[in-house]
Amino acid sequence: MSAAHPAEAAAGTPGPEPLDARRRRELIEATITSIARHGLSRTTVARVAKIAGLSPGIVSFYFKNKDGLLLATLAHVDGEFTGRQIEGLEHAGSDPVRQLEAMIEASFDPAVCNPERVAVWTAFWGEARAREDYMRVCDRREADDARRVVDLFERIAANGSYHHLDAVALGRAFYQLLSSLPEDMLDARQAFDFEAAKSTCRGFLASVFPAEFSPRARAAEPAGSSPRSDYALPARVYHDPALFELERERIFMRHWLLVGHASEVPDPGDHLTLDVADERAFVIRDDEGTLRAFHNLCPHRGARLVRSDSGRYQEAIVCPFHGWRFDFTGALQTPPGTCPAPPRNGSGLRLPEIALSEWCGFLFVRFEGAGPEVAEAFRPYDDEVRPYGLAQMRPCGPRRTHRLESNWKVFAENAAEARFVPPAHPALQGLLGPELEADGDGDVGRSFGLLGEAASASWSARLYQRWLPEVSHLPRSHRRSWLRYSLFPGTVLTLRPDGVEALQVLPLGPERCRIQGFALAREDERREMRAVRYLSRRIDRAVAQEERRLCRDAHQGMRSSRFEPSPLSHLEPGRRRIQQRIRELVPIPSRPEARAEPRGANEALRASD
Repeated sequence: MSAAHPAEAAAGTPGPEPLDARRRRELIEATITSIARHGLSRTTVARVAKIAGLSPGIVSFYFKNKDGLLLATLAHVDGEFTGRQIEGLEHAGSDPVRQLEAMIEASFDPAVCNPERVAVWTAFWGEARAREDYMRVCDRREADDARRVVDLFERIAANGSYHHLDAVALGRAFYQLLSSLPEDMLDARQAFDFEAAKSTCRGFLASVFPAEFSPRARAAEPAGSSPRSDYALPARVYHDPALFELERERIFMRHWLLVGHASEVPDPGDHLTLDVADERAFVIRDDEGTLRAFHNLCPHRGARLVRSDSGRYQEAIVCPFHGWRFDFTGALQTPPGTCPAPPRNGSGLRLPEIALSEWCGFLFVRFEGAGPEVAEAFRPYDDEVRPYGLAQMRPCGPRRTHRLESNWKVFAENAAEARFVPPAHPALQGLLGPELEADGDGDVGRSFGLLGEAASASWSARLYQRWLPEVSHLPRSHRRSWLRYSLFPGTVLTLRPDGVEALQVLPLGPERCRIQGFALAREDERREMRAVRYLSRRIDRAVAQEERRLCRDAHQGMRSSRFEPSPLSHLEPGRRRIQQRIRELVPIPSRPEARAEPRGANEALRASD
């Protein structure tokens, strides 16, 4: 069995191959042939020169001696395989299941997995213990590949709640299988079966991770595409209580959630609260002007400390249960003789703190986990956002809260879309022109649209178009535009010439969610600006009513036995981005069998924890 050399694979590269590069390649290929036929010890400069059809002096010119030639050959074979594997991993994206599949394909790619190259690698590895320079190459590759496989096993085990498995040991065992099977092709008595080798590897994976690698799971994937990226989430995942528990743990506890804006807590004692999925938090400004975030519970009996959505404490936070007092840094103050008294007079006792992140004045909390700050997620858009002066804005009107009788994902997907369908949103019909941009980066999605030239059908939108005054602090490209950012999992910021609308969806269960919103604006008392801000609020209220109807109807419709996941269109990048993030974080939606029955699979996973 033979395979095309890398140079042949690159034959389509424009321009002739330089003479030096061609000579080095020819000599390395001749060395590979010699090692495969005669072994390392019997490979000589003369033998290599003869195979290459060149003089021994040419070998010495390019590699000095046999040691230099052999080391260059080892590095070449290592680079071929590593390059092919990295290429496959990059194509597979961030899904660990697809990455393991890519490693299998790369390991048995005939271009790098053929008798000659396997013989060369085996020969060098056999001598590596006696040669430090061989060991440096061989050991590095083995260590990197083993570490990569173990990491993928750990990620799949965590995503699938296979907590009963020893992912490290199983990953190492799979790596040994993956790396040893190619050696079978050195047995000249029988032809090497590439498909059988791949099947052996997949059988091992299916025995460890049946939901991801079983024949049923593989057969359920549409030909030529993957449900992980090309098809919408299964309908049942919008209703399943077991899946909701995984979403609560892996999405809402571990991602940044919007609490409010720094302008809402300007002075010491000012606070804001946030409730989500059985967790309670509050943000408060301390006496030194520092913003802090805490779990909204007393460490003694779990009582809710801060009961109002917003407000101000004058001196201390007082627990309504036993009267324990905490200062604005979270430290317990000397108790006022209440019973029961804190242990050791409360020395060192503090409120449990939560991660707090501020970006352009917006305040976010994260209950668990680690990761980049919110500012890092928005960094690609710094130049576009800066002229709005978000940090200097102030609240504009009261906060708004309403409930939706639908799963949170329905609202999040709708809100992340750039294209406002006229039948769905009469309040927006004609407000924005037909040319809408949509893109995204990581956890942030972006859409951009200019106000339409034709008069809108809605009188609020029509007057907004007509009365919007000049906004000189924005670049001309944005003075008559609406710019929307969506931060996973459910924060939406709409930047307009008259101000900003901030919305966030929070789950109340698999069948209900809560939408919280507030508006911000710069100081501008022009009559026209006051008028368009009034019109903005009317448009927002109308759109909110339309969203409630749309989300309720869609959520109920997904219960129908006739509803099937459809292919995701290129015209809905926001929805695609959100669904992909959910698939990466929660295992069941990415599994084809979840289309039929996600609940049983989730409960089985939870039972195995």
